[in-house]
Amino acid sequence: MLRRAAKGTSWSQFLDYASPALFDVMPVRALFAQGREFLSNGSDAERFARVREEMAASLDQRRVRVEIGGEPEDKVEKALPDLPDHQRRDIGHRILEVYFAQVFASQHALLDLRTESFFWSHDGRLHWNPRSIYVGWQPEFLAGLRDLYAGFYLDDETQFMRGLEQLCLEGSGDALRKHLGSGDQRSVRFETSAFHSNFHAIFLSCRDRGVALHRNFLALGIYLVCLYDVLEALGLEFDVRGAFERAHA
Repeated sequence: MLRRAAKGTSWSQFLDYASPALFDVMPVRALFAQGREFLSNGSDAERFARVREEMAASLDQRRVRVEIGGEPEDKVEKALPDLPDHQRRDIGHRILEVYFAQVFASQHALLDLRTESFFWSHDGRLHWNPRSIYVGWQPEFLAGLRDLYAGFYLDDETQFMRGLEQLCLEGSGDALRKHLGSGDQRSVRFETSAFHSNFHAIFLSCRDRGVALHRNFLALGIYLVCLYDVLEALGLEFDVRGAFERAHA
């Protein structure tokens, strides 16, 4: 029903990025509440422009080297995956900084991190032209998400566990650690198939425990898979912990 309601909208294609198992553990009311927000956001061009401007200012304040806007006149004609290794690595790290900065610097997140939304210019600038799908995080969800990431990357087990509790994921700590990566996360390769497998297990665990997930998990699922889409296409290993440290500071 949600897919039918979204048909023809600017965000309908993004539903394909969400894990099917997610729909088993999210109440219909929550799904439609998140869907209505996407519809409302996508239909208001002036509001989207304001959110983009605010996000551009937030990224600039955190010194994330990404420019939000249309395609640059001097863009490189090669697709991002065809660029040299050193440029792809730089691009991947900047996109990871965008991901974390939007979690920690704003109440909103522009979700469209797909490969085709980014353009590399000849002078080394990365341009981002996201579609009008974005979310205004609910305060309780955002607090949990921030605690989860900060607890993990700052090695604060108490904060990590608090994040799990706020997100109703108390029984999924091991699976989330697997998703976030072993070792020091300085050299991580992104594979969408592994992401789906890990989150499928998390959602099945939630279903078996009778947990009803927050509506913002739909937005987070889309956000994460868009991130995996571009980083997998870049085909390299990335310093995720370093990107977190730069964007979180």
